[in-house]
Order: sequence, then structure tokens, then C-alpha cells
Amino acid sequence: MTCTKNHVLANLGTTKDNGWCCDGRQQPGGCRSGLTDFHQSSGLRRFRCEACDFDFCEECYLEQLNSRRCRNGHLLVSLGTSRDDGWGCDGKSEGGCRSKEQGFKTTKGLPRFRCNACDYDLCDRCYSSPPAPKGCNKGHKLRSLGLTRDTGWVCDMGGTPDGCKRNIEKFKESKGIFRFHCEVCDFDLCDKCFEARPCLETNKETERRGVPARCMEVNHSIIPSYWDKSRLEDIPMEKGLNPNEENTMNKFAKIELKGSDLEAIQKLFDSTYKKVYTRDRKGAKVPDRLKIVRVERIQNLQNWAEFRSRQQEVLEEIKKLKDAGEKGVCKNGHELEPLGTTQDNGWGCDGRADGGCLSGITDFHQTKGMNRFRCQKCDFDYCDKCYILRTGAKLCMKGHPLVPLGTTKDNGWGCDNHSTKEGCLRANKTKGIDRYRCEQCDYDLCDKCYQTHIGHVLNNIKTDQMDLHSEESDKDSNTVWLFHGTSTEAATLITRGDFLVDKAGSNAGTLYGRGIYLAESCSKSDEYSRENADGHRCILLCRATLGNILYNDEVSPNIDCLLRQIRDKRYHSLLGDREKCRRTFREFVVYDDDQVYPEFAVWYERVYE
Repeated sequence: MTCTKNHVLANLGTTKDNGWCCDGRQQPGGCRSGLTDFHQSSGLRRFRCEACDFDFCEECYLEQLNSRRCRNGHLLVSLGTSRDDGWGCDGKSEGGCRSKEQGFKTTKGLPRFRCNACDYDLCDRCYSSPPAPKGCNKGHKLRSLGLTRDTGWVCDMGGTPDGCKRNIEKFKESKGIFRFHCEVCDFDLCDKCFEARPCLETNKETERRGVPARCMEVNHSIIPSYWDKSRLEDIPMEKGLNPNEENTMNKFAKIELKGSDLEAIQKLFDSTYKKVYTRDRKGAKVPDRLKIVRVERIQNLQNWAEFRSRQQEVLEEIKKLKDAGEKGVCKNGHELEPLGTTQDNGWGCDGRADGGCLSGITDFHQTKGMNRFRCQKCDFDYCDKCYILRTGAKLCMKGHPLVPLGTTKDNGWGCDNHSTKEGCLRANKTKGIDRYRCEQCDYDLCDKCYQTHIGHVLNNIKTDQMDLHSEESDKDSNTVWLFHGTSTEAATLITRGDFLVDKAGSNAGTLYGRGIYLAESCSKSDEYSRENADGHRCILLCRATLGNILYNDEVSPNIDCLLRQIRDKRYHSLLGDREKCRRTFREFVVYDDDQVYPEFAVWYERVYE
């Protein structure tokens, strides 16, 4: 990974000082870790170019690492929106320019991404779309090895009737030339021959070359009652879908909504719209309203089957979470006693010997002010983060451990489930009842509510009033309606195939890691939409199974810690409460594409009054 001048960035590891700032703050959307100035970077991983005095935090580094590059591997630099059409998009030689496919006649007014070293340009649509792969003579994908410093290879087009475009016919003529290589066949191309080579066919039918695809076996019991089965057509399985059998066709249809159904979607847009500016608008004016032009209901049978299957898995995992994790215990099974916040630092977290302490404690004299959980019998200690993640202890709605206080002799406390829709399972009668408490949040649960408690439960989501086809929603798995803003081209790929988690979030940044970013307010998703040639924008209205939700209200969240909790399968999604900490919007992030089903593709116009 390099800086803007192609110098390699050195990994300086996690920094203990904050005398540096991420230069990603100057890119569109700002720093992906939320850094806006100096003195905010302590504890973050730093990547640096000494020659240019250039720094990246880990999130900006990873995003740039996964960003589009030119054919020769150089990072593309954003030049903003072009005011003239004196440049051409090189996507035309990589499967076709996506902007021209959408009806744009010239490059004037299109965002431009450029590599000066190679005189290589891409429009924003081609920049956001992965390039079509190119292959060797046997169809294996060619990989860029960059600029070669040795002469131990030759372009394999040199022995063909067409010849090498650089006239490389023997060894010792290839030094300083960009090399594209197939490991399987020991096949090489120079950059010019690679550029002239046609793209590989990516449709699964053509890859199998003449082998007829089978129709998928339809399980009619999972098809929603409101689907129009007569409109379902056979289409190839697209990216993101995982059929049980190879070479199987999918069932797909798009149904345009009319009348009251269309009005219901417009009503939902109006009720969830909030006129708030965020930096993701990049200086653009906030519209007063979003006016719907067209809505299509998506009937993608394979995607729906995967969504329903994952929904059932989440329900089973939630049941296991409800039945487990009553107490935090040490390695020998003894209950850990909560000692509260410590005023001294004469102890060390024993998580150090188990893959490292999750609070970063490496020795004694670093624990002052931390919550301590102790087994006196084994001389064993955990900090609060290790207690949460390594003992199976249950947490409050903000992710702090619920500590057992034993049987209470008074009733001077109340179960906080009493104020929810479900209510307290003991009718808030707490005298003589076991009490579980989070001191930081002043949050209490009785023993019965603790048994069924799995974390944050959504009771106030803005899309709750959506009643169109609500019969397939499921409260037990926290399945809700949420918005996802995107481009017309991406919407087509997602609805015919599925979300791709490794790409999802790339348009929105990765404040909470790579995942599918969703919102309860259509105005938040509007920030990430893109105007097509007709002047319309697209938002996907999705069903999302959120399961057990990890809540976070930090301005600059610790992504490693959050993702570790997701990977440990205690949580199925994340709620980033930017409405609380930044007064903007709540964001929902799902890390498994099977937990999101894009049910409606909504095209609309921005209205300024």
C-alpha cells in the first residue's frame, strides 16, 4: 500500500501518543475512523510515509488497500467532478464504461479517478465496480505482479501470429515492464498485451461452456403468499448467491407497484425523512423531501430461501444465548467476583495468557480505573472487556456486563424490562428476587428477565409503521425494515444476485468495519445514492434480520473490539447510535449478506422547496 506519490507506507503499529492525524480526513467522506484533527489518534494503528509526512489510520489504510487501482497497480486519485469532457474513461476496455451504459454521452460532470503515471482514468461508476477479469489461454485469471525488476520472464504473446505489443520475444527484454501472470500455467503478458486482451466471460452458463443449466427445485412452502408466481423466470445464479447444486438457474421477477402499495412506500419515506446535514453529503444541499417515481418489488427465490434459512439459524442462536451465560467464571469454573473500578494498579489481567488482554494490558501497573473481576481461590483476574468476551456473561443494552448482586431484601429497585413492550416477567415485584445490575448505566434486571435477556431489543425503530407485506416480519429475530442507498447499477446487481459484504460499505466508509450499512431513515440512505441518466436515484428497502444487536454510542469506536464480539457469534449485527453521539442518524450494520433481503427497489427524485 502506498501514499499518493506511490511511496510504500510503513506499519508503525498501535500508537500510544496522539501527536499525529490521519490524512484520510482530506478525502471525500473524511477519515473512516472519524478523526478530524490531531490529539485524537491515541491507541489507533498508524501507517506512515516519512518522505511525504503522510499518515493513515488502519481503517483508511484498509479501504485504500481494497480500492480500485490502474492496470499496473497504482492507486487511483480522486480529481473530483470534471468540468470538461477532455478525457475518456478507460473502463471501455475493461468490459465497457458503466456511465455510457447508463446513457451518459460524455465524461463532463462525472467524478474522475486518475493515475498520472499510466495516463489512466475511470469514471465514478467504473471506479466503484470491480473490473472484469482477464485470463490466460485456459481461462485462469491473470494477476498483476507490478513493475518487474528482473528479466526472468517473457511475454507469451511473442510466439503467436499477433506478436507481443512491446515486441518482447526473448528473456532480458522484459526488465522494467509491468507483468501479468498465471501461476497455474506459468503464462505471462506484458501490460500492452494485457490491455488488448478480451475480458473473461463471467456468466456461469458460459463458463461451463455448453453444459445446460438445471432449473432449481422450488420449495413452495417458503414462497410468500403475495408473490406473483406466474411472473417468475429462470435467470443465471448471480454473484452472492450460494445454490446447493452447481449450474442451477434461479427464479426471479420484478413487479412494479401501483396505487395504494406505491402510496404506502411514499408514506414510509415521508415519515422517516429527517432533514439533517452530515459530512457524507460532501457539501451538497439537503433536500426537503424525496418524491418516489417508481417502485419494483423483487422476487428473487434463491436469495429469499437463503434469507429465511439464516433467519431460522439466528432464532436458534438467540435461544442458545438466552439459555447460557448466567455467570462469569474463571478457567477452573469458579465464579468471578466483581470488585468494581479499581483505584490502584497492582494487578494484571490474566487475559494476557489467552491471546492477549482485550483492553491492551500487557503487565501490572496499567489497570488503574478499570473494572476488575476476580477469583480469589485461583488468584485470577479479568478486566471488564475480557470478562465480557471470554466468560459468556450477559450484557446490558450498551455492552457492559450484568453483575449478579444476589437476592435483595428490599424493593428499592425496579426491573428495567418493566418499561419495555414485553414488560417485566415478575411484574416488577423485586423484593426477595435475584438482581443483575450494570452500575455504569444504572440498569437492573430481575432473575427471570435476565434468563431471557440477549441484549439490545428494538422497540422504537422509525420503520415500524410499515405494514405492506409485514406478515413475513419476525420480532423474535429482530427482523425489521431498513433502507440502503446505492446506485442504479449496484441495485441491479444486488437485486438479481445479493449483497457482497467485502464490497458493501465501500461507498459509505467503514466506521464499523466491512458490512452492509442500513438506516431507519431514508434521508440517511439518500446520502449514498447516485443520480442516473434520467435524474433519478435509488434506495433499496430491505428486510434485515438483526438478531442480537451490539449497541455502540462512541464517537470513535474501537473497530477491532466490536468485530471481535461479532465474530464470537454473541451478536448478529451492530447499531451505531450516531443520533445520540453526533445528533445525526442511527446506523445498522449486518456482516452476513444472508441476513438482508432487498425487497423493494425505489427510484425517486430529490425535492427542494
